[in-house]
Amino acid sequence: MPPLNERLPEPSAESLQELRGRIDRIDDRILGLVEERLTIAKRVVSAKSATLPGLLKYRPSRESHVVGRLTRQAKATPPALVNQLWRALMSHALQTQVAMRIIVCAPKNRVAIVEECRARFGSAAPIEWVEQPAEALEAARRSEVVAVIEADLPATLREGDSIRHFMTLRSAAGSPLAFAFGRVAEEDIDPSIHASDETSGRPGMGAWTPQDWRSRPAAQLPEYPDEAAAKRIERRLASSPPLVSIADIQHLKAQLGQVSAGRGFLLQGGDCAESFAEFGADKVRTTFNLLLRMGAMIQDESGTPVVHLARIAGQFAKPRSSTMETKGEVTLPSYRGDAVNGPDFSLASRTPDPKRLLEAHRQAEVTIQLLSAYAAASYADLRRIHQEAGVAEPLKPVSMFTSHEALLLNYEEAFTRFDPATESWWTTTGHFLWLGDRTRQPDGAHVEFARGIANPVGLKCGPSLKPDELHRLIDILDPHNQPGRLVLIGRFGAGKVEDHFPELVRVTKDRGSKAIWSIDPMHGNTRSAGAVKTRLLADIVAEVEAFFAIARAEGIHPGGVHLEMTGGDVTECLGGSSPHVEADLHRRYLTHCDPRLNERQALDVAAELAELVGNTPRDRSCAA
Repeated sequence: MPPLNERLPEPSAESLQELRGRIDRIDDRILGLVEERLTIAKRVVSAKSATLPGLLKYRPSRESHVVGRLTRQAKATPPALVNQLWRALMSHALQTQVAMRIIVCAPKNRVAIVEECRARFGSAAPIEWVEQPAEALEAARRSEVVAVIEADLPATLREGDSIRHFMTLRSAAGSPLAFAFGRVAEEDIDPSIHASDETSGRPGMGAWTPQDWRSRPAAQLPEYPDEAAAKRIERRLASSPPLVSIADIQHLKAQLGQVSAGRGFLLQGGDCAESFAEFGADKVRTTFNLLLRMGAMIQDESGTPVVHLARIAGQFAKPRSSTMETKGEVTLPSYRGDAVNGPDFSLASRTPDPKRLLEAHRQAEVTIQLLSAYAAASYADLRRIHQEAGVAEPLKPVSMFTSHEALLLNYEEAFTRFDPATESWWTTTGHFLWLGDRTRQPDGAHVEFARGIANPVGLKCGPSLKPDELHRLIDILDPHNQPGRLVLIGRFGAGKVEDHFPELVRVTKDRGSKAIWSIDPMHGNTRSAGAVKTRLLADIVAEVEAFFAIARAEGIHPGGVHLEMTGGDVTECLGGSSPHVEADLHRRYLTHCDPRLNERQALDVAAELAELVGNTPRDRSCAA
């Protein structure tokens, strides 16, 4: 039998009978593979019995991994079809191993619960009904049974019980329909289910919970070879304290509300991707000081308050255009940031390792502590910084907030907490999270996660974003049009900003959106210089100038800038007052991902911004 993915010849013209014949041959091959899969599944039961004694043969985490992996691979096949086909196939494969049953206690929503059971557990397992929750739970204790119980989570589990609550079945709107119990392995439990009351789904049950993204197609997420290890790491992170306080997130949101009203400017900058190897107090301090110096230049020249937002304490992962990288005859997974894998071109280094999340968390925690110490102790003396910049002394201290791309959703979920005072969910890995241009699918996992958190969020807007899609994303991410909630970050390129930015600005202007418009002049201006990537300061400044000109022409407030930069003496970008030329790029080319502005170049951009912001009429709302 030929491989299933072998392409059949495509004649220039075929009759209906010939086309049907081709479909029949494909069906024959699919059936052959299904039968082969079921035969192998029968052999799996003995291995399960040895490794999971006393537990269900049903493995919910394994099934979710399979469906998620295939969904990410699919191109023409809709996610719903992938889910339906493989849930059914895995359900029948399980029945070849052991006769599993689903026992339901549901006096009210029987139809909806049966539909959700079939969607989650497949079509092969028979469904039986009982009148009392205790009957279903007792059956789950004694035999190969999943107990599904409607309404409130029953307080009938015994201390040291062999069964566990491992899944919440939800309606299409996200509200809980029923709870699934069984003798599942510990690594099969969703880590958010058994967190403390403050972090579980109990207080905020309804339209959204932090784990809902897991049911959506997810781009740019790593596939861990050891699923059980990943689950253990997620549970460990979920029991860790928050990295930032909800009060500080609210403080940032209030400041961004002023930017939204045209009474402030957002300065966001830092490393392309933070590195485990380069981490240290000096690196944190130089980023802190550089942002303050840049903000001081802008604020003194323009009189506009500056909100300082560092790309720091969480920027350990990066989306990539290709999942694989080839050098010579060797192909390995692409480097995805230190929180996922290593930059060395070896199989050991490039294999995703969930333990890296623990090191990312540790470094983020230390970084935030250092930032707080520098601010509290006036480590970076604001008076001295302003004097060096040749501007007046500041009137008050400056807050330094943290931000990163919300890429690794299992990490973000682990630190998402419900706050009874605000009746909202807050992600405490950082003050501000953004969605990248590769993860902004309206029906995707990243948008689903971002819509439910109360943090201010950013959305990268590249040349491929169409006006109707932006409308939809604003509806999802900022349905109540809150000032300070949403920052739209354009990243077009100097040669494309005039072609794409105006039509997107008109979307927000026409609907009266209070979203802030910011510009990322880095990602659209990357070019090759021999074997490395670089950026020209002239392109960066040109895109910033075009952004301000278009915003003024359209009558909206140019609210911010988003830069990749470092306080170190790197040679990665060209131009400005930095003296190096293309031949010098190799001298201190230290980035593992994209090229960054060095200190001199960042201050050059700040000088341009100071003039541009100073020429912008104040009190102009983004919705004007």
